[in-house]
Amino acid sequence: MILFGQNGELSGPNAVPNEVLVRWVSDRLGIKDFGPCVTIGVSHKGQIAAVALYNKYLHPNIEITFVVESPHWASRGAVRTILSYPFAQLGCKRITATINAENRKAERFLLHLGFAKEGYHPDALPDGDAVTFGLLRKNAERWLREKNEQTATSRAA
Repeated sequence: MILFGQNGELSGPNAVPNEVLVRWVSDRLGIKDFGPCVTIGVSHKGQIAAVALYNKYLHPNIEITFVVESPHWASRGAVRTILSYPFAQLGCKRITATINAENRKAERFLLHLGFAKEGYHPDALPDGDAVTFGLLRKNAERWLREKNEQTATSRAA
Protein backbone atom coordinates (compact mmCIF):
# COMPACT_ATOMS: atom_id res chain seq x y z
CA MET A 1 0.00 0.00 0.00
CA ILE A 2 1.24 3.48 -0.87
CA LEU A 3 1.55 5.89 2.07
CA PHE A 4 1.58 9.60 1.33
CA GLY A 5 3.31 11.98 3.70
CA GLN A 6 0.57 14.46 4.55
CA ASN A 7 2.02 17.94 4.30
CA GLY A 8 -0.30 19.80 2.00
CA GLU A 9 1.14 18.51 -1.29
CA LEU A 10 0.27 14.83 -1.14
CA SER A 11 -2.91 13.63 0.51
CA GLY A 12 -5.62 11.04 0.26
CA PRO A 13 -7.00 8.04 2.10
CA ASN A 14 -3.51 6.66 2.77
CA ALA A 15 -2.09 9.93 4.09
CA VAL A 16 0.06 9.69 7.20
CA PRO A 17 1.82 12.55 8.94
CA ASN A 18 4.92 13.43 6.93
CA GLU A 19 6.88 13.48 10.20
CA VAL A 20 6.23 9.74 10.71
CA LEU A 21 7.87 8.83 7.40
CA VAL A 22 10.67 11.39 7.86
CA ARG A 23 11.42 9.95 11.32
CA TRP A 24 11.46 6.42 9.85
CA VAL A 25 14.07 7.52 7.28
CA SER A 26 16.02 9.53 9.86
CA ASP A 27 16.19 6.59 12.27
CA ARG A 28 17.69 4.38 9.57
CA LEU A 29 20.17 6.88 8.14
CA GLY A 30 21.11 8.83 11.25
CA ILE A 31 20.28 12.14 9.56
CA LYS A 32 18.42 14.54 11.85
CA ASP A 33 17.28 17.23 9.43
CA PHE A 34 16.36 16.85 5.77
CA GLY A 35 14.95 20.36 5.56
CA PRO A 36 11.61 20.84 3.80
CA CYS A 37 10.67 17.52 2.24
CA VAL A 38 7.91 15.33 0.86
CA THR A 39 7.73 11.61 1.56
CA ILE A 40 6.07 8.70 -0.18
CA GLY A 41 6.16 5.37 1.63
CA VAL A 42 5.17 1.85 0.80
CA SER A 43 3.86 -0.59 3.39
CA HIS A 44 3.86 -4.36 3.29
CA LYS A 45 1.83 -6.42 5.78
CA GLY A 46 1.11 -3.30 7.82
CA GLN A 47 4.76 -2.26 8.19
CA ILE A 48 6.67 0.46 6.37
CA ALA A 49 8.81 -1.32 3.78
CA ALA A 50 10.29 1.65 1.89
CA VAL A 51 10.24 5.43 1.81
CA ALA A 52 11.22 7.88 -0.90
CA LEU A 53 12.07 11.25 0.60
CA TYR A 54 12.22 14.23 -1.77
CA ASN A 55 14.05 17.39 -0.76
CA LYS A 56 16.33 20.15 -2.06
CA TYR A 57 13.84 21.04 -4.79
CA LEU A 58 15.17 23.63 -7.20
CA HIS A 59 13.28 23.38 -10.47
CA PRO A 60 13.98 21.51 -12.74
CA ASN A 61 15.74 19.16 -10.24
CA ILE A 62 14.83 17.50 -6.96
CA GLU A 63 16.87 15.18 -4.77
CA ILE A 64 15.61 11.78 -3.64
CA THR A 65 16.64 9.56 -0.76
CA PHE A 66 15.41 5.96 -0.88
CA VAL A 67 15.38 3.83 2.24
CA VAL A 68 14.32 0.23 1.76
CA GLU A 69 13.70 -2.26 4.54
CA SER A 70 12.10 -5.02 2.47
CA PRO A 71 12.24 -6.04 -1.19
CA HIS A 72 8.46 -6.57 -1.18
CA TRP A 73 7.63 -2.93 -1.86
CA ALA A 74 8.89 -2.51 -5.41
CA SER A 75 5.83 -3.13 -7.55
CA ARG A 76 5.56 -1.28 -10.85
CA GLY A 77 2.68 0.73 -9.39
CA ALA A 78 4.72 1.78 -6.35
CA VAL A 79 7.64 2.88 -8.52
CA ARG A 80 5.24 4.74 -10.84
CA THR A 81 3.68 6.57 -7.89
CA ILE A 82 7.06 7.51 -6.42
CA LEU A 83 8.45 8.79 -9.72
CA SER A 84 5.22 10.53 -10.76
CA TYR A 85 5.49 13.06 -7.95
CA PRO A 86 8.58 14.88 -9.27
CA PHE A 87 7.96 14.34 -12.97
CA ALA A 88 4.17 14.71 -13.29
CA GLN A 89 3.24 16.86 -10.31
CA LEU A 90 6.28 19.16 -10.05
CA GLY A 91 7.29 19.08 -13.72
CA CYS A 92 10.91 18.21 -12.93
CA LYS A 93 13.27 17.24 -15.72
CA ARG A 94 15.51 15.18 -13.46
CA ILE A 95 15.94 13.54 -10.06
CA THR A 96 19.30 13.36 -8.29
CA ALA A 97 20.31 10.65 -5.80
CA THR A 98 23.47 10.59 -3.68
CA ILE A 99 24.69 7.36 -2.08
CA ASN A 100 27.70 6.12 -0.17
CA ALA A 101 30.25 4.96 -2.75
CA GLU A 102 30.47 1.54 -1.03
CA ASN A 103 26.72 0.86 -1.24
CA ARG A 104 26.60 -1.53 -4.21
CA LYS A 105 23.03 -2.62 -3.44
CA ALA A 106 21.76 0.97 -3.74
CA GLU A 107 23.81 1.46 -6.91
CA ARG A 108 22.24 -1.63 -8.55
CA PHE A 109 18.78 -0.45 -7.49
CA LEU A 110 19.25 3.04 -8.94
CA LEU A 111 20.70 1.69 -12.19
CA HIS A 112 17.71 -0.69 -12.50
CA LEU A 113 15.35 2.28 -12.19
CA GLY A 114 17.19 4.03 -15.04
CA PHE A 115 19.45 6.39 -13.09
CA ALA A 116 22.87 7.10 -14.63
CA LYS A 117 26.03 7.34 -12.57
CA GLU A 118 27.16 10.95 -12.80
CA GLY A 119 29.88 11.73 -10.32
CA TYR A 120 32.28 10.59 -7.62
CA HIS A 121 32.80 12.84 -4.59
CA PRO A 122 35.66 11.99 -2.19
CA ASP A 123 34.96 12.65 1.51
CA ALA A 124 31.49 14.06 0.75
CA LEU A 125 29.75 12.02 3.47
CA PRO A 126 30.53 11.68 7.18
CA ASP A 127 31.35 8.01 6.60
CA GLY A 128 33.21 8.23 3.29
CA ASP A 129 32.93 9.00 -0.37
CA ALA A 130 29.72 9.64 -2.29
CA VAL A 131 28.45 8.86 -5.77
CA THR A 132 25.70 10.85 -7.46
CA PHE A 133 23.15 9.46 -9.89
CA GLY A 134 20.64 11.25 -12.08
CA LEU A 135 17.37 10.13 -13.63
CA LEU A 136 16.07 12.17 -16.55
CA ARG A 137 12.36 12.13 -17.25
CA LYS A 138 12.92 10.52 -20.67
CA ASN A 139 14.69 7.62 -18.93
CA ALA A 140 11.81 7.19 -16.47
CA GLU A 141 9.04 6.92 -19.08
CA ARG A 142 8.80 3.11 -18.77
CA TRP A 143 7.84 3.56 -15.11
CA LEU A 144 5.50 6.50 -15.68
CA ARG A 145 3.25 4.92 -18.30
CA GLU A 146 -0.03 3.57 -17.02
CA LYS A 147 -0.45 -0.21 -16.95
CA ASN A 148 -3.25 -0.22 -19.55
CA GLU A 149 -1.15 1.99 -21.84
CA GLN A 150 1.74 -0.50 -21.58
CA THR A 151 -0.57 -3.42 -22.37
CA ALA A 152 -1.98 -1.65 -25.43
CA THR A 153 1.53 -0.79 -26.62
CA SER A 154 2.74 -4.38 -26.28
CA ARG A 155 -0.33 -5.70 -28.13
CA ALA A 156 0.26 -3.30 -31.00
CA ALA A 157 3.89 -4.39 -31.30
